[in-house]
Amino acid sequence: MYSEKLFLFALTTAVCCSQSFSKPDGSRSVPSVHSGHGAIPYSNSGCQVWGYSQSWLQAGTIRPDISNASTGTLKWTIPLTTIGLQNGDLLRFDIVSSGAEITDPGVDHVSRSDQATSGWGEPSASGEFLEYVLAGVSGSQAFTDTIGDVFDYPSLDIRWVIVGHDTQNLYITVNVDGDVFATGFANFIIFLDTKTGGTTTNPWGRPIDLVGEEIDVFLGSFLLDEEEGVSFRTWAPNATAVAVLGDFNNWSMWSTMLSNEGNGNWSRDIAEANPGDEYKYVIINAGTQYSRIDARSYQVTESTGNSVVYDPTSYFWQTTDFVQPAWNETVIYELHLGTFAGGLSQAITKLDYLTELGVNAIELMPIWEFAGGSSWGYNAAYPFAIESTYGTPDDLKAFVDEAHARGISVLIDVVYNHWGPSDMSIWQYDGWSENGLGGIYFYNDWRAVTPWGDTRPDYGRDEVRTYIRDNALYWLHEYRLDGLRVDGTKWIRATDDGGTDLPDGWTLLQWLNNEIDAHDSAKLIICEDLGGTDWMTKTTGEGGAGFDSQWDVYWVHPIRGLIETQNDSDRSMWAVRDSVLAVYNGDQTDRVIYTESHDEVANGRSRVPEEIAPGDAGNWFARKRSTMGAALVLTSPGIPMLFQGQEFLEDGYFHDDDPLDWTKVTTYAGILQLYKDLVALRLNKSGISSGLAGGSTNMHHINDNGKVVAYHRWGTGGIGDDVIVVMNFSINNLNSYRIGFPHPGNWHMVFNSDSTEYASDYTDIGHDASATPFAYDGLAYSGIVDVAPYSVQIFSRADDTSELCSADLTGDGVVNVSDLLVIIAAWGTPNADITGDTITNVADLLIAIGDFGPCP
Repeated sequence: MYSEKLFLFALTTAVCCSQSFSKPDGSRSVPSVHSGHGAIPYSNSGCQVWGYSQSWLQAGTIRPDISNASTGTLKWTIPLTTIGLQNGDLLRFDIVSSGAEITDPGVDHVSRSDQATSGWGEPSASGEFLEYVLAGVSGSQAFTDTIGDVFDYPSLDIRWVIVGHDTQNLYITVNVDGDVFATGFANFIIFLDTKTGGTTTNPWGRPIDLVGEEIDVFLGSFLLDEEEGVSFRTWAPNATAVAVLGDFNNWSMWSTMLSNEGNGNWSRDIAEANPGDEYKYVIINAGTQYSRIDARSYQVTESTGNSVVYDPTSYFWQTTDFVQPAWNETVIYELHLGTFAGGLSQAITKLDYLTELGVNAIELMPIWEFAGGSSWGYNAAYPFAIESTYGTPDDLKAFVDEAHARGISVLIDVVYNHWGPSDMSIWQYDGWSENGLGGIYFYNDWRAVTPWGDTRPDYGRDEVRTYIRDNALYWLHEYRLDGLRVDGTKWIRATDDGGTDLPDGWTLLQWLNNEIDAHDSAKLIICEDLGGTDWMTKTTGEGGAGFDSQWDVYWVHPIRGLIETQNDSDRSMWAVRDSVLAVYNGDQTDRVIYTESHDEVANGRSRVPEEIAPGDAGNWFARKRSTMGAALVLTSPGIPMLFQGQEFLEDGYFHDDDPLDWTKVTTYAGILQLYKDLVALRLNKSGISSGLAGGSTNMHHINDNGKVVAYHRWGTGGIGDDVIVVMNFSINNLNSYRIGFPHPGNWHMVFNSDSTEYASDYTDIGHDASATPFAYDGLAYSGIVDVAPYSVQIFSRADDTSELCSADLTGDGVVNVSDLLVIIAAWGTPNADITGDTITNVADLLIAIGDFGPCP
């Protein structure tokens, strides 16, 4: 204690008595010349790594070894996994020196022994690519080039190249005739042909003719000078001085002071700092020191530990051809990393399971660094840093990369209605506050109050608004995420659950969505507002908040009430109608629908099967009615969402220290298959149910006494698109029950939740239906169905792809006049029967007219 007091006294004396702070050598510190907040590595020498698959996409950046640049030698170390090589492969390549302009050709090509171009204004051409075999666990080979075969700048004249490898890396060393940095603009381009196929283009657009050689990896290096290090910048407008302590200065208090930029920011470039270094700020205000983790830490050791310098170029992306699914063709799976798998690396091992389930989007509950090691994540302390117990920034990139490789998009929860409330360095960050509240990042009056602590951000302060905007864009851009769910927006736009409007919060939401759309309008940005208002998903141009979708409070509570109540008489089919047909702004993708989410299976509530049968969540009633809810979710207009474990009847309630019971995957394998089948139909994986993602819904059959509904889903209409969903919400069998159909002919039962495939105590009641010209339910056709208690059936006009164009009688791939003439010629005979009733008549003609045009 005595030594700590002595240190504090010495520190206070130094602060009070010094007029300025200096470097150890006595020169004044100067602000960083680089942009951005936080600790950001910089270098005037680097190498972009690009991969080609249908188009060029930058996979990452590596730093060449420039330690011997003065003698003309450079070395690149490239992980084999980055470029898709392994031992035994043949590598074909060319290495080219060039200038810094996009119009500059190759000055020298190692593949040629003669001059490759006559001048800067003329394109260059490669020779025949050189070859290197990655033989054995390691090896190398030298390739020499002619000296003096350049039109300008000897330091761009390649003398020799050595290519080598071991089990992990490919090594390329290049030597030129002089100091690499002599020109101040040297570029080196490495063309790699690692596999069959590729392109003759290059992503830098350089005028270099590869003479028919196809490449799939491109390394573009720029070498301007030897300057490199880390830029540090933090916002602390009330500070009188800021020091940075870290591994790079042996945690020496006064050796490294930041410079005041005069706008509230303090910054400095530190050449001695490197990625991986730990650091902290000491902020001085009125003679008092405040030890702080960086407000923009991109990595931390833990919530009470240190900031870590993260190199954003350290990860090499492998998936270059991912296409985000259309919003109306998206099925979301919400998961909590800790209880789903334990962390990011473990979750990667579960991605194949999710692929088999069929979902094509993952929504991660908050992954920002939070207090402690176990949490839902909504107590985020460091909005730019990944929770250290889940993994590292590169672990998250690997997770996204692997998900994208499987066609799965990734969204994360973000929290802007409050932060903390504990383990926050941003609390009174620079020592200033009012009323004992949070200081520069927070409201310091009544507006600070939230249900989770007095930590509402100050939405009216430009620097805080920018911090939030930058945060959203950082996660989307840096980690190639496909969307965000913004938590509790009602507490951003208002206080006390919507009690008092916060205009600054509303305009923040609008600005945030405009900025994201300007970055990439394909990103799916969802709000959890639970106010049930169209204005959250109206465009900002219409005065709305501009979100793409919102969790639908008017879906989850009525539907859960329907399936959880014990008495059939309490189930209102009118409530089913209202829930199914209600969409915001006339757009089905404006809402996310679900029966389970992290909130709905906690906070005093349990999983749906548990609510139906407490203590016996696997019984017949719990299985039957919980899967009815899932069927409603996956067949209704909206973006459907499942919560982790729902698909195998996870019981009890959600808690952050209670992992999923994966043994239920086996115990309830049949129920899991039911979910797989529903997801497959929703996403039209067999080509017979595209209408489930279509924009049109007609609930044409509502029997509140019998507790039955039926509805038609379609997009463009026609065979393979039209779908009928029939639901029996009662304990009674439906025998010879008539419902309307929109088109005549055979309707195949492509899903039956009462199938014995899903449970041995089910009864397999159900069959295909034939729609005949008997008007019913306001439709011109109707048919007979049999439905088991608490069961769902889905009917399609096709049960395999061979039926998708049954009206194409001529086989030319188009339903047109020729097919109509065939029907007319066969009238009254079975020769052109489409419906299966053994006669060619008006029903067949109507199908052909309805399917007019190209076959699917």
